[in-house]
Amino acid sequence: MRDNYPSIPNHLESYIVNQDYNSYTSINHSCWKFIMTISKSFFKDHAHESYLEGLEKTGITINTIPRISDMDNKLRKIGWRAVPVRGFLPPTIFMQFQSHSILPIASDMRTLDHITYTPAPDIVHEAAGHSPIIVNESYSNYLKNYGQAASKAISSKEDHAIYMAIRLLSDIKENPKSSKDDILMAEKSLEQSLKDNTYLSEAAYLSRLNWWTVEYGLVGNIKEPKIFGAGLLSSVGESYNAIYGDVKIIPLTLDCINYSYDITEQQPQLFIAKDFDHLNDVLNEYKSKMAYRIGGIESIRKGIESQSVCTFKLDTGLEISGLPIEVHGDTFEEFYRFKGPVQLCYENKELEGHGGKYHQDGFSSPICSPLIINQLQNAPIHEEINIKFQSGIHLNGIIKDKLIINSKLLIVSFMDCKITSGNKLLFDPDWGTFDLACGTSIDSVYGGPADIEPYLQFMDLELPNKIKPNYLIKHSELDQSLINLYDKISNKLNDNELETIIAELDLDFSGDWLLRFELLALLNPIKDSKLIDKLKLQIYDISKDDDDLYNSIKRGLDTII
Repeated sequence: MRDNYPSIPNHLESYIVNQDYNSYTSINHSCWKFIMTISKSFFKDHAHESYLEGLEKTGITINTIPRISDMDNKLRKIGWRAVPVRGFLPPTIFMQFQSHSILPIASDMRTLDHITYTPAPDIVHEAAGHSPIIVNESYSNYLKNYGQAASKAISSKEDHAIYMAIRLLSDIKENPKSSKDDILMAEKSLEQSLKDNTYLSEAAYLSRLNWWTVEYGLVGNIKEPKIFGAGLLSSVGESYNAIYGDVKIIPLTLDCINYSYDITEQQPQLFIAKDFDHLNDVLNEYKSKMAYRIGGIESIRKGIESQSVCTFKLDTGLEISGLPIEVHGDTFEEFYRFKGPVQLCYENKELEGHGGKYHQDGFSSPICSPLIINQLQNAPIHEEINIKFQSGIHLNGIIKDKLIINSKLLIVSFMDCKITSGNKLLFDPDWGTFDLACGTSIDSVYGGPADIEPYLQFMDLELPNKIKPNYLIKHSELDQSLINLYDKISNKLNDNELETIIAELDLDFSGDWLLRFELLALLNPIKDSKLIDKLKLQIYDISKDDDDLYNSIKRGLDTII
């Protein structure tokens, strides 16, 4: 795998899977063909003008599921990559991919039961939904800008719980073998996770912006909107409803982040941008308020409130990553404390000897004044130092070592060190070496560790999901018989063979509409008019209880008859 993706960071490569192209069945390819046939017909009028160009430039064809390796080769020409993954990725990992201009494509194909809309990521959503509009430079810049902002966003422990609940519900809903009780239990789990969420993090707000733009965005004139969101471009039912249904369309502003969403249902409102530059305007408005841009005590408190791994970046460039739990000061950060494990970094690289194992019990430090930093810079090793900080904190200890990079004093290590604030003990000599982080201010606070690869071992990130679900690869004898029938229509059939297939459908597969649809495309409208009427009647009867499916089939029939 490493040979295939040598430029991709190791921690991201571990989420890449083999597409296993030969595991797609003829039913999978027929599902893809049906979706793309009616999509291309619909989106040539109702998607952003980049859509058709994007299909060609990203290697997406109508008749067969694309090979992600082919897409990768084409996307490289416009500064992107494509890699196969499976299912929902942890948000941190997904944004890391996007910040590196890599499009992770869920390689599984939705089942026939979810052909108009799937609750789980699949290759239709990722390939036919996300990739075509990327060829537009302005939109591509927005995606990169968003990925960089989201990779800095502070998330919360509640975000992770909600993500896990959504992932479980989508997997269960997509699995045709799931019972109603299974679905109900997963729905209740998600409902409880949402109810328990009392803190809306930066990551949560940004995910809403992503949802209403990248996933479900419209662009252009409110009276004649054009679709660009991947969720709409990959949903033949919801995209139609977005244009012809009673969905409320709202001009895009930053206020969209105050609208929550349900990933398993169609959306009651959508937002429309003037153009793709407008997307960046809204994103930049939010970025200006993010903790990584602002820093200072309010951003520190935001990091503490999140109860998740964050990084404090000092004005000297030193980065401290871990779980922040305490800050002293009313208007200015005077002293801060992290729960371990903690890593210290410079320019996003972990400093030797300052990883999570060394700082496993935590890390704390007062903020220094320029005068104190100058004093420490000039003081020799082994000199006893007495420092009284502006906040009233007092440090007494013997200099053991210093770390200076690019002429900047980053860390001064003390032995026999005692730190107090009035009567409160902040560090005791018996606790070992004290590492003073040298900096006059905390200029940036952002989510996640500064150097993620060595810190991953301490994070609560679920392992990559590399196993394809059994329902996609293990077929019952009856299912295999149906697959065999689909296989046959890839060849030229004579009248007897057609009649045999239709007879088998009537006998054993009265509920399968897609093969009947495929057969309609093969029949002669003049010679086989009675048979065509019979198949159309059967197809409409099968789909009559599902409005989205019925309307999608009707649109599909208009393209072939």
